Amino acid sequence: MSILDLGFSSSEDLQRQLQMAAPVVDEIFAESGLADSNFAKLLQAGYSPKEIFDLTDAEMEALFLFGCQALDVGELQRAADIFTKLCQLDALDARFPFALGAALQLQGSFGLAAKMYLLALALNASRVDVYVRLGECLIAAGEFTEAREVLGIAITLAGPGDEPAKLQAESLLVHVSERADNASTDDDARLHGDFN
Repeated sequence: MSILDLGFSSSEDLQRQLQMAAPVVDEIFAESGLADSNFAKLLQAGYSPKEIFDLTDAEMEALFLFGCQALDVGELQRAADIFTKLCQLDALDARFPFALGAALQLQGSFGLAAKMYLLALALNASRVDVYVRLGECLIAAGEFTEAREVLGIAITLAGPGDEPAKLQAESLLVHVSERADNASTDDDARLHGDFN
């Protein structure tokens, strides 16, 4: 099982899971009294929590910078909490799941970080640095074939402004090739009884 697996095998499986969850969510809203609240009605009408709470772009940016500062000084859980809240407030800003992925990756939660990076890529597939971070998570999980593919995409997509990310992707690609070769050699040794 890959860290990229999302828990469903097809779009039909996802639709079935969502259909099964919908009545449970409706019941929770009804039992808690939230179903009749203005907040729930606005959510159902398509408003984001950011819009419902009337948060400005400047306020969202301040929260984001506060999360980045927490990340910079190593307060990883605080950063993750801030970025989680930002993801909840505005699910369409690719910076938020990317930053949450970074905090999770630094905490060693490579599977969750990879899923956040996938979400960031779904929102903005041209961010080369996201592919590089996803490649790092795949390497950490020992998924070398997938890491090579992702890092190859990063190198292919890299434009003039992406030179640092491209160089990092190229370096990681060399690293993952070496690790994959070593793993292959170790597997051959086990198969042939060569235990040095």
